Amino acid sequence: MNALRSLRTTACCLILILAAAASRAQPTPSPLPAPQLTPRFELRESGLRLERPTHSGAFYAVAGRRAAVFGYEHRRAEAWVYPLKILDDFEPSFRIAGYPLEFSGADTLVRIETRPEATVFTYSHAAFTVRRIVFVPHDEPAVVMLFEIESALPLTLSVSFRPRLRLSWPAGLMTGSLSWDEKLHAYSITEESRRYAGVIGSPRARDVSVMPYQEEPRDVPARFVVETTPDEAKTSFIPIVIAGGVEGREQARATYQRVLGSIPALYERTVKHYETLLADTTVVETPDARLNQAFAWAKVGIDKGVVTSPLLGTGLVAGYRTSGESERPGFAWYFGRDSMWTALATTAYGDWQTTRAALDFLKKFQRADGKIPHEISQSASLLPWFTEYKYPWDSADATPLYVIAHADYWRASGDRKYLSDNWESILKAYRFTEATDTDANGLVENTKFGHGWVEGGDLYPPHEEIYQQGLWIAASRAVAEMAATLNDDELRSRALAAAERTRVATEKTYWLPRLGFYAYATKPATKEPVEAEKGPRRTIRQTRLNELKDAVLFDEDTVLPAVPLWFKSFADERAQSEIDHLGSAALATDWGARILSNKSRLYDPLSYHHGSVWPLFTGWASLAAYNYGRPHVGRQALMANALLTYQGSLGHVTELLSGDFNAPFGRSSHHQIWSQAMVAAPLVRGLLGIEVGDGGQTLRFAPQPPADWDSLEVRGVRVGGSLASVSLDRTPTRTRIRVRRQSKQPPGAVASHPDSLRLVVAPSFPLDARVTAATSQGRPVKFELVRGGDIQRAIVTLTQAAPETDIVFSHEPGTDVYLETVMPQAGAQSEGLRVLRSRAESGTLRLLLEGRAGREYGLRVRTPKRPVAASGVSVKREAGRDPLLLIRFDGTGGEYVRREITVPLEEPTPARRD
Repeated sequence: MNALRSLRTTACCLILILAAAASRAQPTPSPLPAPQLTPRFELRESGLRLERPTHSGAFYAVAGRRAAVFGYEHRRAEAWVYPLKILDDFEPSFRIAGYPLEFSGADTLVRIETRPEATVFTYSHAAFTVRRIVFVPHDEPAVVMLFEIESALPLTLSVSFRPRLRLSWPAGLMTGSLSWDEKLHAYSITEESRRYAGVIGSPRARDVSVMPYQEEPRDVPARFVVETTPDEAKTSFIPIVIAGGVEGREQARATYQRVLGSIPALYERTVKHYETLLADTTVVETPDARLNQAFAWAKVGIDKGVVTSPLLGTGLVAGYRTSGESERPGFAWYFGRDSMWTALATTAYGDWQTTRAALDFLKKFQRADGKIPHEISQSASLLPWFTEYKYPWDSADATPLYVIAHADYWRASGDRKYLSDNWESILKAYRFTEATDTDANGLVENTKFGHGWVEGGDLYPPHEEIYQQGLWIAASRAVAEMAATLNDDELRSRALAAAERTRVATEKTYWLPRLGFYAYATKPATKEPVEAEKGPRRTIRQTRLNELKDAVLFDEDTVLPAVPLWFKSFADERAQSEIDHLGSAALATDWGARILSNKSRLYDPLSYHHGSVWPLFTGWASLAAYNYGRPHVGRQALMANALLTYQGSLGHVTELLSGDFNAPFGRSSHHQIWSQAMVAAPLVRGLLGIEVGDGGQTLRFAPQPPADWDSLEVRGVRVGGSLASVSLDRTPTRTRIRVRRQSKQPPGAVASHPDSLRLVVAPSFPLDARVTAATSQGRPVKFELVRGGDIQRAIVTLTQAAPETDIVFSHEPGTDVYLETVMPQAGAQSEGLRVLRSRAESGTLRLLLEGRAGREYGLRVRTPKRPVAASGVSVKREAGRDPLLLIRFDGTGGEYVRREITVPLEEPTPARRD
């Protein structure tokens, strides 16, 4: 491979040199009028911004539908126009008149500012400040860079890069050639077939890549310069445009010229796109500004995963990082499972266009037997991808997820035509998975049909993964629901029976009563020894694998049971015990959920599949906990994901991190699309408890806010053909829910605006709160109290015909605790307190907590009563604040230990009357 890369590099550079030399051999053209730079224009903002001093090596991505720039701060960048890597090693540098030195961008970069529409890099020197504004026009196969220069002296901008013109993996074995166009002031990059082409230039660019053809070939970058004066720079940007495509050089040149001539309009169109995305989908306002902003960035990050390939169409890719010497920029190609997990988020916050794009793309490539592809390269149409490569059909989970995502979209949208048009495809996918239970034991299989979640490492191979059972139960229930809509009673009954059969078999097969959690998977019937992967504690892991050789079950504590819990598939008592494990420090870190307990002898903190932390897993665990009334576990997981928005690549959530330290893997895709989805979905569906059902006819609002939140508001909830807003505000004795419906239809509505809406309002209360009454529009209404986990719900169901409905619950105050969430330090080990359970009844507060031995933690308690010190617990009272419980975890060594704590709650002392 290294020899091949060397050969390719040498060939590319030889052609570059000869082409450059040949261009010099031409007669000197007559002077041309000096081309114009881009007049400065207002760089409007769409409303989101993150900025900080630069961090060496931190990833950034500027992505649009058809092109992207990827790089690391203080390093060089690469540019893609899908499916082509146009260039890499891109770097600006600066020369000041009268100075003998050139100042590189890497050495002078001081600040980065990320916005949905652009990323801005600030370069600073005593004689100049340069801002490089990088944006990708929303739907153009091009990248635009605008250099805004403030300089005390005339300044020359120098741009260097290496032309690549490589097709996306695995069809990337072309050899590019480079030529300079004096009239266009741009380089053209082409290859032998002339089908693929790229262009990079600037209106005032001057080529300086002169090398005599008789010199020995050497690996040097191409280079051009643009000169400007201080006065000219005050009124103009220096633009650089990178364009490309798969329709030949002339088409690429035409794109370059079109984009160069319409930069202000393209910038404005890009801003408008993100303004619309942020305003026309769900907007969340809570007391936690970090969470609100992380949710908005999640919507933007997911939108940037929508990619239009000129060869394949529009769908969701998986994630981004640089490609380095390869043609694989992270996971910037299409994945079945990734897009379907992400679609559950886009449906939840109302970006239904993206949901449909993801579903339509997979339908286009569905196999004849119904199986949904696992992954589709951007170059899939250029080689026998679907017949001679293993990657398209590697997994089994994309197929049931496809069924689940269709049902989820139907519930929210009421798009009957879309359901009917896709019904045959849905049934083919359902029947494919149904046929994977070859032994009729009620459990669908991975063996011979594709991996479930785990596709390698010491936990591989599974035979029947619990993750897959959770998806199959949900898919069967989904088919039953859709079949009822289409009046197919026989299929509805059969699908419900299949769901129940698998649920019972899953409980019987995987539940481990002695350990209190669900096993990860059954093992295939093989006697072959398994060799532990390289890495930490290999001898210990090998011993454990030897013990498992003849076992029929992987009885390991993993995060994967969270998936059946996401779909509410397990019995409550067992689910509560499983959530104790999901929230435990053995699985949960301050930055997210490990796949495997660190108490397992198979645990490896550096392993992709048996130790690392994934925001995806963290999102599973969060919604699982909220589904079963465990808001403390749910919120701790949700905030772990949300805070990753501000760590590393600004505005993005990474793919995976170490299981021991708060640091992403070197191989991580630092902008991973489903990681951003796992900020959005648990917030909307979990903490806020917003669910739309019955084909857009029912809105359920069942929030589980932390004890210290007295209000929240959610606007732009798409309910079929209408929009709704919901809000909550509360005092110790009154909780008010307001639901408003807009008369206008949302953009792209596919169902009619209903005259009335079924409302299910179910706010949560502490177990010791006593709800005494409920009213709607001032009139008494019936309510039902349902207890589950650490909460009770007061449920009111009614039909809303008026534009606005107020529901007020009267209650006596209750008792609960809350944590002040702290941003974990980069590179740190997990230190935070884990709140597993909080239940106040009969004058006592019972807590199940985990903390590091030898440490004291603070936990605030909101209660109408007076908490009293207990063994290992003191109470600190501060004026104007809720009491602080100071909890000591005895022991040495600093390992996490579990404590069950009982705090007496006394009636408050009556105020003395003088």
